[in-house]
Amino acid sequence: MKGAAGFSLVELLIATSVLVVGLLAVVTGFQFATESVEAGRRHTVATFLAEQRIEAVKSLALVDWADPRLTAGVTTEAFGAIPDAPSYRRETQIADYGGHDCADAAPAVVACKRVRVTVRYRPLVGGAGRERQVDLLTVLVART
Repeated sequence: MKGAAGFSLVELLIATSVLVVGLLAVVTGFQFATESVEAGRRHTVATFLAEQRIEAVKSLALVDWADPRLTAGVTTEAFGAIPDAPSYRRETQIADYGGHDCADAAPAVVACKRVRVTVRYRPLVGGAGRERQVDLLTVLVART
């Protein structure tokens, strides 16, 4: 059939292959994008939980600098202990400092408190045995 219009079987197979490869690339891109969004969300939640704890410690310090909950040491909240955040754990370290520049560790008179909050979480993808963490650090100074 001379002059017949249309596509040959080979042309259709090549076009289909190109389309399939393109669609697979798009699907893979969506998968990576979804994983990245979830990783960002988990990091944001961890940052919020650390900020939340620092704000709670600041509030205690403003009300009563001698509050026993501000005693130097480490407080650990295990997985499941933080309300509405069962897949996160949080550690709060409080250290006392003194002197006019808050550089003297373990002073007789506490002028400053260094508060470090670390929130750890496991990533959803590839997280077997690995934890990610967010660290926030602040210094509180006694009101005079």
